[in-house]
Amino acid sequence: MRTKRRTPTPTLALALAAALASGLAFAESATTLRATEMRSEPLGSAEVVAKLGDKAPVDITQRKGAWAGVKNSDGLDGWVRVLNLRTGTSDGKSAGGGNQLAAAFLTGSSGNTVSTGVKGLSPEKLRNAGEAPGEVEFLDQLAASPEDARLFAMSASLQNHQVDYLKSDRRSRRKQR
Repeated sequence: MRTKRRTPTPTLALALAAALASGLAFAESATTLRATEMRSEPLGSAEVVAKLGDKAPVDITQRKGAWAGVKNSDGLDGWVRVLNLRTGTSDGKSAGGGNQLAAAFLTGSSGNTVSTGVKGLSPEKLRNAGEAPGEVEFLDQLAASPEDARLFAMSASLQNHQVDYLKSDRRSRRKQR
């Protein structure tokens, strides 16, 4: 006996696609933690579009790595480092239930907590990390030879200076604590 395969209705899929395509449907309100520069691209070397003051309100329209695409109160679009932004309200709670769904699609999480570190590596994974000789070999291939370093220094008019090592205190730091 053959079972008839039911095709899903496209209504929900179309509604979700339209909301995601609009971008602004999932805009998240934020404020700057400190005075910061809004750049034309998500790069530290990109052109500065505007300077945002401390606690300036912005709408986050997209995210790319450590950068957030934002729109300021003057309607200018640009990019700001995520670590310079605070999302949610001043009491630390989310500004709205709808934004939680948006956060899940934009960032892969449903919260608005920002932390620094290595994403995806739990303390247990770090504790259980093993050797990676292939990676060490790869890094060795990237090293400059002494001759390449000398030629680079000459092309930049750098001069060789001997620097003596600092005298170390014979007491260990652990004992000083």
